[in-house]
Amino acid sequence: MTVVVAILVRWLALAALAGLIGGLALEVFVLPVDETDTVSARRRLRVWSLVCIGGLLLTSAAEVVLRARTMGGGGWAESVRVVPLVLSRTHFGVIWLGRIVALATLVVAVGRSGYRARVVALALAGTVAFSTALSGHAADWGDLTPSVLLDWSHVLAASLWIGGLVALAIVVFRAGVVARHGVVARNGVVARIGARFSRLAAWSLAAVIVTGAYNAWVQLPDVAALWNTPYGRILLAKLILVVALVALGAVNRYALLPRLTHTRARGVLARTVRLARLTFVGPVRGSPSTLIALVVGEAALGAAVLGLTAALGESTPARHAGHVAHVAELDGARESIHATIEQLHEAGGVPRGWRFRLPPGDAQRGGRVFARLQCYRCHRLRGEPYPAPSAAGPELTGIGGHHPASYIAESILDPNAVIVEGPGYTGRDGRSTMPAYREALSVGELLDLVAYLETQGGMHRHRP
Repeated sequence: MTVVVAILVRWLALAALAGLIGGLALEVFVLPVDETDTVSARRRLRVWSLVCIGGLLLTSAAEVVLRARTMGGGGWAESVRVVPLVLSRTHFGVIWLGRIVALATLVVAVGRSGYRARVVALALAGTVAFSTALSGHAADWGDLTPSVLLDWSHVLAASLWIGGLVALAIVVFRAGVVARHGVVARNGVVARIGARFSRLAAWSLAAVIVTGAYNAWVQLPDVAALWNTPYGRILLAKLILVVALVALGAVNRYALLPRLTHTRARGVLARTVRLARLTFVGPVRGSPSTLIALVVGEAALGAAVLGLTAALGESTPARHAGHVAHVAELDGARESIHATIEQLHEAGGVPRGWRFRLPPGDAQRGGRVFARLQCYRCHRLRGEPYPAPSAAGPELTGIGGHHPASYIAESILDPNAVIVEGPGYTGRDGRSTMPAYREALSVGELLDLVAYLETQGGMHRHRP
């Protein structure tokens, strides 16, 4: 049930973000500045932008509760109580607060008139898109990495394309410009708006293809994963819808718009589209209403693409599907064994291939244990009030979002059971330079320290 709610929230968040960026882009790049017929559309676009900002605020609130539920594992009421801890002690919380500040500033920018205010608002919307990239699968590779930057570009391009389609269909054509359909048909405003947006969509589509191909290369181990894994099948369905979107866009660009502007598109692609349209559809009347109907159809397909994108965001990437299946096989093949922490101490850690669940600890007390042991001397925790590390050690920012409690506890009990490659992480003998804390920690302190590190969910990377 939680996964379904998470997908729905992510879908609404992506739709609101795309609608915001697409609507602002229409004002900045598409709508003619000197046309009186677009004045009403511009007013409605500002209302549309405020609605999208409201949707982003609501979905952001839901996302932080879902993140607290994922990290804490409790019920909804308990998750709400944990939210302040998530916001104050996790990297995700820092990103979330930055997003809220950007959205609040956006409300002010959207409320102002003038072209410069629209440009500022569009730039602020881009920072909101960056926060989305920082909380997705691409962030598994670290913060300002090529994966995150390309995923950000993917989000921006897709929002310009799909969000622009939705805003064009719902706000401009249906509510604004078409209100005076007779005038529009004579002066060709629909045709000019369609032509301008078509050029913007073409550039956005090119960026979507390039960045999407990179994301697929990162997340898929091979082509067969497209049909062998749940992640791949969702991605395949998304690709099919994108192809349908491109086909409709090609009909608009190369078949309908030339008729409306009394020109003839040239080139092999234009002739191919016209031939395919005549073969499968037949003659189509080049009227503004036909163009609008196709734009509405594209917008509906775009909304479905965003839904599948949300499902991808809540799915395990295909590259990690084998590991998940292996863990599930181990869980099903072996019975649970109950052991005390003292017994694990004596055994030197957890046997390979086994996992264990710890009793809950107190994260606030765990923070004091972290400070007392001076773990910050080797390990960086972004967003925490510790000095910069003076020795090399793996960065722990985001460790709670990428590793279970069993992994964290085992790393503390037996550092040599989990060796991280890196300069200064191991000695000349190949063993970890981290001291074992089995004798320095009580059972309660260990549980508290693990609970504290579990709150460090979000982005994680190793310090070079």
